[in-house]
Amino acid sequence: MKIGIPREIMTGEARIALTPSACKTLINTGHTLYLEKQAGCGSGYSDRDYERVGSHIVDTAERLYEASRLIIKVKQPLAQDISYLREHHTLFSYLHLAADLSLVQHLCDIGVSAIPFESIVDALGTLPLLAPMSQVAGRIATMRGASLLFKNRGGRGILLGGVDGSDSGQVVVLGAGVAGSHAVAVAVALGAKVDVLDLDENKLQLLALKYPLIGTHLSTPETIERLCIDADLVIGAVLLAGRRAPVVLKRSVVEQMHEGSVIVDIAIDQGGCVEGIQATSSERLSYVEHGVILSAVPNMPATVARTASQSLSSAILPYVQALSDSELAVSSQSIALQRAMAIDKGRVVDKVLLDEMGAKKARTSL
Repeated sequence: MKIGIPREIMTGEARIALTPSACKTLINTGHTLYLEKQAGCGSGYSDRDYERVGSHIVDTAERLYEASRLIIKVKQPLAQDISYLREHHTLFSYLHLAADLSLVQHLCDIGVSAIPFESIVDALGTLPLLAPMSQVAGRIATMRGASLLFKNRGGRGILLGGVDGSDSGQVVVLGAGVAGSHAVAVAVALGAKVDVLDLDENKLQLLALKYPLIGTHLSTPETIERLCIDADLVIGAVLLAGRRAPVVLKRSVVEQMHEGSVIVDIAIDQGGCVEGIQATSSERLSYVEHGVILSAVPNMPATVARTASQSLSSAILPYVQALSDSELAVSSQSIALQRAMAIDKGRVVDKVLLDEMGAKKARTSL
């Protein structure tokens, strides 16, 4: 299989999908690897690192796409990437299609096949390719929120952990999944007072056992409002696999929050779980609305590109190997890939995505 790894062009994106060691594994099993020039530099990997393991360095994205059949990316294709995609390509990447139906249409018009990382479900029912970046995003969200609370960043001037004679900061985490639980871990380590909400009692019980001092709550609009209006930092970590994120934090609640308090929405890739929130970036980290600081960076793990790339590469490698096998021998990975296929040769085949498209069409016709 001819595998292409283009350079990521989203603002602030420095990750690469496969490290040199992962490429070496694929090359040793007979596959050809093409890498766009300097694609790994943001993660600390030089072109020479890839050449040493047998990868071919290509000067331009256009030439890389022309040479490759299987395209492995970190983030969804932008306009330039889309212009190079052809019907013979299979795209394997984070795609978040439910939040960007115009991208779905572009991919269908081209006739490509597309498999989102975030749709891969393993035999245990978990999301093995989403989990590594959710872990990273959850941890960064708390650290980023803590820094935005500094007075010189426009925040309330609060140290989350407090010191002798002062109050600890109050952190509310919306969602007790992978991202939410890692956000909780950092908040607890910093010494903050932490409350976490979710609809799944089992997830809440597990967190309560691990962190006995936190507050756990079944999520209701009333509980969200009561806790968030007094919070110093709110972290949105709500996920519905394959669907747009549900809006759980209403604008009316944000308007009641303290001036200088902070909201970090990890769910922005899937449309965001905060009503009306706008995507931010590494260049425009946050903005202020109703006196509240809001941050919603879609590619948050890119802040720690080397760590994130290593974790992502090790997670996706078995699935890239399965995709690259022309015979697609039956394996747990190949079965998961078949089930996760969102677009097959220009036709939407994912039921959840079809439901989302139908829901949007219904809303538009109202």
